[in-house]
Amino acid sequence: MRIPLFLAAMLTAALAAPALRAQTVIPLHQETDGRYTMEASVNGVGVRTYYTPESWYASVSTTTYMFLYENGYIADADVNGMTTVKMPNGTSTKAASFVIRNLKIGKVIVQNLPAFVITKQTVPLLVGNSAFDCFGTVSQEGSRLIIDDRFEEDFQTAAAPVEEESDPVEEMVRKLKAHMDAKEYAQAADIFATLREMDVLTMYSEYQYAMVLNILRRNDDCIALTKPWLDANLGKSLTLDYWMYDALGDCYARKGSKATAIKYYEEAVAAYCRMFNTTEKEIRKSKFKDETLGYTLYDLAMQYANIDISKTYYYASLAAKSGNVAAMDYCQKSKISY
Repeated sequence: MRIPLFLAAMLTAALAAPALRAQTVIPLHQETDGRYTMEASVNGVGVRTYYTPESWYASVSTTTYMFLYENGYIADADVNGMTTVKMPNGTSTKAASFVIRNLKIGKVIVQNLPAFVITKQTVPLLVGNSAFDCFGTVSQEGSRLIIDDRFEEDFQTAAAPVEEESDPVEEMVRKLKAHMDAKEYAQAADIFATLREMDVLTMYSEYQYAMVLNILRRNDDCIALTKPWLDANLGKSLTLDYWMYDALGDCYARKGSKATAIKYYEEAVAAYCRMFNTTEKEIRKSKFKDETLGYTLYDLAMQYANIDISKTYYYASLAAKSGNVAAMDYCQKSKISY
């Protein structure tokens, strides 16, 4: 299991952004060609940014990438490798993969966002829904990009002095943030449970509750929360779909239910591939170094052990291609090429 990295990925968006209300609006500017732009900065430098709802990833032009890299805004550690990316029009292209450490759009800050360098791209930076869907449901109304379904007081709101007549929910959320910051997940889970009984948890905050239960290895509680979440919210956010399926895979793996764990890990991999418009076949052809996907693929490979050794080798090799160190070691010991 991968609790530290799992936790880091789960909380990347939650602890990186400023407070978002139940609805956050990002202004869009319509260009003469009909496309929309928005004010944004990449790792601290302003970049002309286009928004397209059809894309599930972020991409930059070669010129923009070289400027950012040569001026130190992209470090060697941010660069992964080459992969095959499906474009919004359905065509495929080879692209270099890297990570945007800090993308600021309006008041929204996204950290560690996967991105690609598209050779034929003419716009400096193109951002798709993957940059925002971890915050909630994304929609566009004319010249406004709207993020809905967020907790009324976000967990990362700066702690403020408690007023004499403070709202009970706001006070609970402040305590929740403090417990999350201190990695006191048992206490955070208790507050989550109380808030859920009060019927104030949104899609995103229920997802966070499930992740906290998974970290605490409360398998039955996590399963009881995660399955209804998927029934109600599947497809609203590919990012959250992935984490929920992955959490179910973890839960059933710990319970020793290999067949069910395999089912949910495979769903998690499929959701992740949809998020980046790629496939297992394309990952196998290229070197898609994505640590998060690599962990899930390796977990899937290990669940196939003693069931189907060919599937074990297949998913271990995919995990190794994705940059998972344990998978690389396993492939080397088992003499599996990847």
